[in-house]
Amino acid sequence: MFPNLRSAVISIAVVVVLITFALVAIDRNNVNRLGRYEKQALAELKKVKTHLSLRLGYATTLSSLLGQEGNALELAALVGLAEQEQPASQISETYLAMDAVLALLQKELFADAAYRSYAPYFEKMYEEELLLAEALLSYHAAAEYFNRQKHAFPAVLVADRLKMEDLPIFTVSAALKGRP
Repeated sequence: MFPNLRSAVISIAVVVVLITFALVAIDRNNVNRLGRYEKQALAELKKVKTHLSLRLGYATTLSSLLGQEGNALELAALVGLAEQEQPASQISETYLAMDAVLALLQKELFADAAYRSYAPYFEKMYEEELLLAEALLSYHAAAEYFNRQKHAFPAVLVADRLKMEDLPIFTVSAALKGRP
């Protein structure tokens, strides 16, 4: 196959160098690609958290206007819980509970003579919910794409080496009904 030992050694060395170069290039490509996908998803997550905090701000103000009775007291407790740093599953549970309380509170306040003073807060929460729904769709698409790419071979090796974790998915779709 080879005319002499020297040409065999040189050929094998060239092949080993080329294979090593290819492996390093593939690894760098996977690191850059996963980093880019994660960065895009985290930017979308930041938008989601911004809309959540704005909606929470309106709920906080509404809670302080209503005082400490009945559903208003429950809303104040949920607002306090939502202001803490939590994982996506806890944020989702708190958001769903807050949505249920706000629905009851809005029905309760609608008959109140002072409803006109509370209505702008409900309207702003409605607007933020619409923006939140769009942001959640974008984030979920980016997070699911990152999670799928992270589990594909050979990216799974890079993800394990860099200790990348799956991005969480929110479960608040039941509360996104187009009302506060």
